[in-house]
Amino acid sequence: LAYKPPLSKQYAEESFSLSKNLNYVKGEALGLNLLGEYEFRQSNYAHAVEYTTRSLRLAENINDPNSLGNAYRLLGIINTFGFKQYDLALQYQLKALAIYKQKKDTRNIASFCGNITWIYAITNKNLGEAHRLANLGVHLSDSLHDNRLLCYNYNSMGLIFMQESSFDSALQYLDKSIQLAKQVMDNAVIAYNHSIKGNIYLRQHNYKQSVQLYTIALAESRKLNLREVIKDSYEGLSKCYHGLSNYPLAYSFHVLHSQLKDSLVNLEITQRALMADIEFKEAKREVKIAELEQINQQAKQEKMIYFILFGSGFLFMTTVIVLIIRNNRNRAKVNQLLKEKSDEIAEQNKKLKQVNNVKDKIFSIIGHDLRSPLVSLKGMLGLVLRNEISDQEFRIYTPKLNQLVTSTNETLENLLQWSHSQMKGWVQTPTSFNLHVLIQRVVVLFEEQAKSKKITLTNHLPKETSLYADENQVELIFRNLIHNAIKYTKEGGSVNIHFSRSDSLFQISVMDNGVGMPAEQAALLFEESNSHTSRGTQGERGTGLGLMLCKEMVENNGGSISMTSEEGKGSTFHVILNAKVPVI
Repeated sequence: LAYKPPLSKQYAEESFSLSKNLNYVKGEALGLNLLGEYEFRQSNYAHAVEYTTRSLRLAENINDPNSLGNAYRLLGIINTFGFKQYDLALQYQLKALAIYKQKKDTRNIASFCGNITWIYAITNKNLGEAHRLANLGVHLSDSLHDNRLLCYNYNSMGLIFMQESSFDSALQYLDKSIQLAKQVMDNAVIAYNHSIKGNIYLRQHNYKQSVQLYTIALAESRKLNLREVIKDSYEGLSKCYHGLSNYPLAYSFHVLHSQLKDSLVNLEITQRALMADIEFKEAKREVKIAELEQINQQAKQEKMIYFILFGSGFLFMTTVIVLIIRNNRNRAKVNQLLKEKSDEIAEQNKKLKQVNNVKDKIFSIIGHDLRSPLVSLKGMLGLVLRNEISDQEFRIYTPKLNQLVTSTNETLENLLQWSHSQMKGWVQTPTSFNLHVLIQRVVVLFEEQAKSKKITLTNHLPKETSLYADENQVELIFRNLIHNAIKYTKEGGSVNIHFSRSDSLFQISVMDNGVGMPAEQAALLFEESNSHTSRGTQGERGTGLGLMLCKEMVENNGGSISMTSEEGKGSTFHVILNAKVPVI
């Protein structure tokens, strides 16, 4: 269970099956209990309760104290960590403790001291009793030389001292717990201890140490799918980076925490719904058993005629129920079919509306932003063909023609990419590539345009910078950002591409000293409803598609984009990307 859960499930299923074949009820109870513990560790709390309740029923039938204690223990743990019903959890744990005290079972007493202490510590209640039980658990575990039990009780001690703000003592016991957990290979306890230590350093405003511990806890808990520890680590990292004034990272982890928290809330709601369904079925089963017993008793007491009448009535009612059920099923199938058809029509209407919107946008851009530069280009070429312009005059207009062709090409490229994304969605093909080489390729592409405006265009990225993302999309992002920077920078200005790194996050900034923009305009820059575009310093046109594409492609690669600007002084676009896109 601690480090190979699937193998644990396999053994539990085999033990249950063998016990059932041998009619070995005690073995069946143990197998069900182990299956319940496996489902609990997979966060399938409703199924865990179902297995454990079946185990408890068998234990009651054979009156086996060990099986009863195991079932009460697991029900207590499920309600502690799964449903967070601490009062109910405490009742189950105290029932189990009473059984093992009566049996004078030192090992299990030590185990339940840790379980009960943890409930007191996490609820921050009855901490005096928590200390007493924790000390007893440590003493008994140490006398048994049981490092697994000892690491559990040290964990509880650390949690109690943290609640009392005795941080040095808390860290001391947590370190002891980690050391022992490593010896018994209980990686779940290790991950949880690192998370608690991260919380302690966070409270002390030691953000760097806290970040290190939360990062370790996050890596360890991901391997075991410990979603509660992952959620707490995300929240802790968000607070730490906020304390370090690294707001982009703080925001990224805040988003991850919120998403996982919502997911766990939905999981808890689903599990509670499953619990309600299981309880309902259990109640129906018990009612049905009671009814059958009553019918059987009446059958023995009544005469044959009453038995026949009852049987006839029962048969009639069964037939009616079967007919009703069949009718309801047919009705449900028809309703489901109608719903599917309705959803299909709604989806088709949505797609038709989307296609129509894309068509209108494409025609608008073709009519206003592509036709005009092509007409200008056609006119200039006509003058050349008719020899109405000299070579010297043509050379004067050549930079503007080059700018016109480059801008039209960029507009057409953005238009094709955008229309493709709207019709089919983004298809991501991430690979590992050299980010410096990619940026340099884009710089070379716009070098002539920059020279025509006497703009210095510089790539400051380290030469060995590698990134794991969709290379074509990343190139299109920086083609748009660098092209925009040149467009809105006056002659003699500069455009610089800078780089910084924090852990696994890259920040690439495209900075210009151009015209800038007011704060209210900057705030609406990435809104889809924002159709406002302005001309460049030499009258260059824009469609508004470029930044929209940048935002979509950055987010598609698991990153974020933002900008800072000051009117008359320039703008800086910040692109944050993961060195490797995280799998959540």
